[in-house]
Order: sequence, then structure tokens, then C-alpha cells
Amino acid sequence: MRNLIEAHDRVKDFDWEPSYVDKRVWYPTKYKIPNKTKDPFRHLVRDYLSMEEEKDNRQYGSMEDALSRAQAASRAEPRWMEIMKAVLPILNFGEYAAMKSTGQLIETVANAELRQGYLAQMLDEVRHTHQEAYLTRYFAKHAADPEGFAQGFKLRGTNLFNRAGRAAFEAFFVGDPIEGALNLQVVAETAYTNPIFVALTEIAASNGDQVTPSVFLSIQSDESRHMANGYSTLAAVVSNPDNLSALQADFDRAFWRQHAFIDPFVGAVWDYFQSNRTTCYLEKWREWIEGDWIGSYIGRLSPFGLKVPSGYQAASERIPWLGHTAAMVAYAAWPLQFWRFDPLTPRDMDWFERKYPGWNGHYGKFWEEYRRRCDPRNGALALSMFPSLPPLCRVCQMPCVFPRIDISTCRIKEYAGKRHAFCSASCEMFFDQQPQRYLGYTNYFELFDGYDLADFIVENGLLRADGKTLIAQPWLDQERMWTIDDIRAMRYEIRDPLRNQ
Repeated sequence: MRNLIEAHDRVKDFDWEPSYVDKRVWYPTKYKIPNKTKDPFRHLVRDYLSMEEEKDNRQYGSMEDALSRAQAASRAEPRWMEIMKAVLPILNFGEYAAMKSTGQLIETVANAELRQGYLAQMLDEVRHTHQEAYLTRYFAKHAADPEGFAQGFKLRGTNLFNRAGRAAFEAFFVGDPIEGALNLQVVAETAYTNPIFVALTEIAASNGDQVTPSVFLSIQSDESRHMANGYSTLAAVVSNPDNLSALQADFDRAFWRQHAFIDPFVGAVWDYFQSNRTTCYLEKWREWIEGDWIGSYIGRLSPFGLKVPSGYQAASERIPWLGHTAAMVAYAAWPLQFWRFDPLTPRDMDWFERKYPGWNGHYGKFWEEYRRRCDPRNGALALSMFPSLPPLCRVCQMPCVFPRIDISTCRIKEYAGKRHAFCSASCEMFFDQQPQRYLGYTNYFELFDGYDLADFIVENGLLRADGKTLIAQPWLDQERMWTIDDIRAMRYEIRDPLRNQ
């Protein structure tokens, strides 16, 4: 061990700033970072790569050998496998954004110890993008209904939820690189990777998917090092009191930006796409976000001046309902998607009422009517249950219906001659602080305002190989699937709810 530490320290002595690079083209930061801190990894790159190669060999070998021969993907619960079509492309973009973030940090931070950690993480993120892309390809080959797995990557810019996920994860690399590290390492990885990569692994296994755990647990084994990177970055920033005022403002924004997308999305995935149910998302949020992240991780930094994010209390109050409202919007908008949905059963609804008292009074009637509208012979779209589509938040790109439709905190204002919607006071506040940061991002309804629903489906490649049947379906029934003729008969127009009359 002593020899390893000495070798590691010797490597740091070879750090230099190359004379052939124009420093002015590097990514600037407003923060002052000390030149010497502590590398949280203490890895030599050669040893690190050998370790990761061994993990890859185990993972890919098991997928192509035992799991393929056992036909594991085709035997998983269909309800769970369908949502993996949506989860994987969003996660994959998050890994790509994380790779860009750490690459920027390497060029920004003149600190050899921190840069060593960022380099190892950047290599991790490249590996994760490959793992998740490979898992998507694997499911496209082996799942019982492979239609849809190829669409998620194509529709990153033209799908309602893909656009919102992309907007959240672009915060990893747009703006000050240290703010990107707060979004990535301090919030997304430290607070949310346990709910995503650990708990969803448990749900996958409970629902017969033995393939996803082999990938997700391999990824999560790297995330602990990324959390250490985040803590070291924070420690370096708070070591200079001049950084604190900017740090708190960036931290507040980073937490809300990630919460606004991750919590409703993961909450809906967690609670609505299990057939064999385990715990509910609210229970895990209270344990991991409230207890571990706020109570322990952020609590340890309070003596240095970093406070709990300003939006945390509002987020905590929203959590019991966010996932249910997001699921209602997603199910109602099923023709816009690229996966099949499975309506809730009476048994599911009893579970929701036990876990979320009051759920039936707020959501029960929607699900009863949704089940009726699953059959195209009834001639009704679930979308038609609502007088209009909900406006999309200019900042987070999520529907302005949270926490519940009856107590929505949506607000609409005019700026620069245009109407803008905000899902919450926090998103409106962040817009007011830096409107130019969000004005250039066209939302989903602005892109497709005025489209006939059938034309949208055809243009975005949402039909199966027969050129007639929709990839998305409101149920898992394969005897009577919706076709493009069914959709045309509905004569439904996509309208931007903020369109000026």
C-alpha cells in the first residue's frame, strides 16, 4: 500500500499546463479552486482500466451466455419490460451528459488530484453509455415484444419525456462546469443513483428481469467513486469563503432542476410498472433522499456554510403525488409514446390506496375510465378526458400539473411578447434570474402545434413493421391493437395550450 501511495503521488508531480493550448478556449468558472487537495480515488489509470475490464468481461459474458440460453429477457413481466423502452434512452443520455461534464472539469480545474478523479469518472461514463446502449440492443433482440427499443434513441428530441429528461441532464454540461458538477455528482449521482440503479434492480429481479441487474449493479459499483468526486469538488469549493454565495445559488438550482424531472419520472416508473410489487417510491425517497442525502451528506457540509437547498421543503411536500400525476399524463398520452402500457387492476388500485392514503379519491375515476378507453372499438382516446393538454414548463419542460391537477402550482406569464408556463415557483424564479438560459429551448408542443395525431405518429416512425399497427398501445392486449386508421378516425389535433387565440 505504501508503494502505491508513493507511486500515486509521484504521478501528480508530472502534471503540467501545456504551452501549446490557448487557455482562453477552456471552459471558464467563477469559482476559485485550490491547486492542491486530495484525490478521492488514489487509482493509477493502468490499474483502474484493468479493474473495469474485468467487470465488463463478467457482465457481457453472463448476458451472452447464461442469460441468453435461459431466455431471461423474454420471460420477464411484460409490464416491466415495456417501461425499459423509455428508461434506457433517458439514462443513456444522462451518461453521455456526464461524460461531457467531467471532460469539461478536466480542462477547467487546475488541480492534479481532482483532475485524476475526473479522468477516471469520464472513462466510467463512456463505459456506462456503452453498457446501456448494449442492454437496449440486447432487449431488441431477445424481448418478447422488441418493438420500441430502437425508437428511444431516435426520439430524444421529439418525445415528450425524452425532451424533459434531456433538458434536466444538459444541466450537467451547460453553464459553469462547477455548477455542472453540482447537478451531476452532488445531486444526480449522490442523491438519485441509489433509487435508480439499486432499487430498480430489485424491482427488475422481482418482475423476472435478470438481465437489467447485471448491468445496473455494474454501473452502480462506479457511482460510489463519482459521489466521492462530488464531495471532493464541494470540499475544494467551500475551502474558499469567497465561493459560498455563488455556490448556494447554484446548488439550489441544481437540486430543483434534477428533482423536477427525476422524481416524477422515476416515481411513475417505480410505482406503475411493477407487476410483482415491492416497496413504493415514497418510502425509498424518505429513506435515501431525505434521510441519507439531506440528513447525512448535506448535513456534514453545513459547518462550512452550505445549506439545505431552498426548494427542498417544497419538493418533500410534492413527493407523495408527483409520480401519480406523471403516470396519469403518460398513460393518457400513450399514442405519443413508443411503448405499451398496462392499465391498473383493482388489486393495483388497492395497493396504491394502502401506500398513498387518499389516492383513490384523486386518481381512481381516471383509471376506471382509462380502462374503458383502451379498446379502440369504444371509439375514445384517453387524451380526450382532458379539456386540453397541460402547458409545459419553460424551465424543466415537464407538464404543469404538479403536484396534482386539483392543486397545480402552474403559473403563466408573458415575457418578451410571448406566454410562458412554469410548473412551480422555483422554476419561475430560476427563469427570472437567467431568462436567456431557457428561452432558446423550444418545448414539445411548440414543435408539434397543429399536427394531426395520426400525422405525428407516421412522421416520427411510431408504427410497427406492418406499417399499420402502432408501437404504443394503451394495454397489453395483442388481439385488438390500435392501428393508424383508428387514430385517424379520432381526428385529434395536437395543440399548444399557450397558443395565442
